[in-house]
Amino acid sequence: MTRGTLAAGIATGIATVGLALASITACGSAPPDATTAVTGSATNPDGVPYPSPASGYGRTARSGSTPGSVIQNFAFVGYPALTGNGAVPSSPSTISLADYYDPCGKRTKMIHLSVAGVWCEACNEETDAVVAANAQLVAQGIVVLQALDDGPTEGVPATLGDLGHWVENHGSNFPEMLDPGLQNLGGFFPAAAIPWNADIDPRTMEIVDSNEGWSGDVAGAITTSVLPADPSYPIPASANCE
Repeated sequence: MTRGTLAAGIATGIATVGLALASITACGSAPPDATTAVTGSATNPDGVPYPSPASGYGRTARSGSTPGSVIQNFAFVGYPALTGNGAVPSSPSTISLADYYDPCGKRTKMIHLSVAGVWCEACNEETDAVVAANAQLVAQGIVVLQALDDGPTEGVPATLGDLGHWVENHGSNFPEMLDPGLQNLGGFFPAAAIPWNADIDPRTMEIVDSNEGWSGDVAGAITTSVLPADPSYPIPASANCE
């Protein structure tokens, strides 16, 4: 074998290994808890399409009698059915806001959407308080959805492992999901201003209330009294409400 042939063979081998490593990196570079887009359901459990307002989706909460924006049908990776025993399901599921869209109000009176970070002390305190009060919230028809955006370090997106530890540590008994780096909810509030909480009318998916921080009072912070008496947007005929 000549020196040129040997060099060519080595080069070919290096290229082959490089391609193999690149393939491995590409396959593992976008796990579901990273920054990949998640596609969820476009309809609610009854098959009714998620609202699509003519004015588009937005981030503005209701102000007096002025309706708030309809929130986009965001989808997350997470655990929709947690029992409160600290056990983490073997695999995550997709959670869409459409899963909780309830134009007839048959299942849900209000959706309380919360964003937390592992590093955030107030977020940890709020989560423990909501876990303790969740049975009373469920009795009122309130569904709590919590999204974890940061891990133990501020500004570092949460991972599926972080979410698992969060569920274990708090004994979560409501749906928990990932929004790493606020890939969905960025723009609703400053990234460091967590916990962030919003109340959504499941009849129309209108944002009726939102705030930053934790007041220390679950009953005062999560209440159906913020909802308008009548839906702020038309209920689709396809919902067949009676």
